[in-house]
Amino acid sequence: MLFEQKVILKGIDPLDVIRSFHDRRFVEFLTALQPVKIQSWVGINNNMKASFSFWFLGWRQIEVEHKNYKVSKNHLHFEDRGLVLPFGLSSWRHHHIIEKHNNGTTITDKVEMGIQSLWLRYLIFPIMLFPIFIRRLTYRFWFYLMEGKTWISSKRFLTNEKI
Repeated sequence: MLFEQKVILKGIDPLDVIRSFHDRRFVEFLTALQPVKIQSWVGINNNMKASFSFWFLGWRQIEVEHKNYKVSKNHLHFEDRGLVLPFGLSSWRHHHIIEKHNNGTTITDKVEMGIQSLWLRYLIFPIMLFPIFIRRLTYRFWFYLMEGKTWISSKRFLTNEKI
């Protein structure tokens, strides 16, 4: 099953969005109002892993590995590929794409999810996509209400120094 959404942030520089995706505080903010616990998260570069627990009729584990990391001052792309998945999911790929858009930035989330059982597919699909869907709001809250409070040095970021 496939899901895609685009969020356009007017007046927000792509580099500020890219910096945020490298900041654990951004990930904590995106999950703050959800029944989600970050177990580990060190970054989004290739081969880095992240694990989360989320509650739905009991705590469930999810572990992903980041792949296909590409970055420039106006573009970021990386994928979360599922390693440990709940509910009988056979696959999980979440593409994160940040691109310049007119005088702002577009954030695209594309999720590909595999599940064998037809009836589980329609039950699990909305549960797994809810955290992605509400990013339509949480991205805007972060960039419009918290703008400038978490940015890191662009010089340090673009020279690949540790963040």
